[in-house]
Amino acid sequence: MLPYLKRCVRSVADQGVAAEHIVADAVSRDGTPEWLAAQSGVTAIVEKDSGMYDAVNKGLARARGEIVSYLNCDEQYLPGTLGVVADYFASHPEVDVLFGDALLVDPAGQLLSYRKGYRPRWPYIAASHLYVLSCTMFLRRRVIDEGARFDMGWKDVGDAEFVIRILRGGARAAHVGRYLSVFTMTGANMSAGPNARRETLRLRRSCPSWIRALALPLDVARRVEKVLSGAYTQRFPLSYALYAAPDDERRTEFNVVSSSFRWPTA
Repeated sequence: MLPYLKRCVRSVADQGVAAEHIVADAVSRDGTPEWLAAQSGVTAIVEKDSGMYDAVNKGLARARGEIVSYLNCDEQYLPGTLGVVADYFASHPEVDVLFGDALLVDPAGQLLSYRKGYRPRWPYIAASHLYVLSCTMFLRRRVIDEGARFDMGWKDVGDAEFVIRILRGGARAAHVGRYLSVFTMTGANMSAGPNARRETLRLRRSCPSWIRALALPLDVARRVEKVLSGAYTQRFPLSYALYAAPDDERRTEFNVVSSSFRWPTA
């Protein structure tokens, strides 16, 4: 996954704002530790871990910024994202966690789907699914300082459990209607596998009984809010720029005239 990691790191480095970038690697054998050692703008944590959420927790524990976020190696920030996020938090001091919109692309950078979010509400998530992507999630420092970490008992849907937990704990969430990030469908993504489906059922069973009893009306209410927020629609043409092969040392601009809001199935 080193080529994807390089693109991810470059998408952070070119944001034009000061940012601490910590990369956690479980002693990969594809040259990642050696490449990280040569990067002056990256703090590397190269050691064995217990999985993705353990790696993210290590990064959260080391991070010192007022706004904290994380990306998996197959994700990127779009141009200007960190500036938009910093401005939003500065003008909304009451907000603890911010989400935005994301583009799903194939390994060549071609658009597969546009995924627009809307305000996260934990009963909706518990009754259905996490309808905002973690690659668009930004946390205020105080959330981390209060001890928020990912539960390593989850392998695939720990991000949904994390969001439900911090929102139930009183964190105030908001959504900004702008594409912030890119999620690459590499074929190795875990969110749609059989274990993820089992964990989704387990997560739902762990929620209050009234969530399960009201699952259908909660999901109807969620879908109505999704329609009213405009999450199903997109004006075209749509332009975006990301790092992609073959020339992945600079952003490539893409212009598309149509796409779907639906999550790709293959």
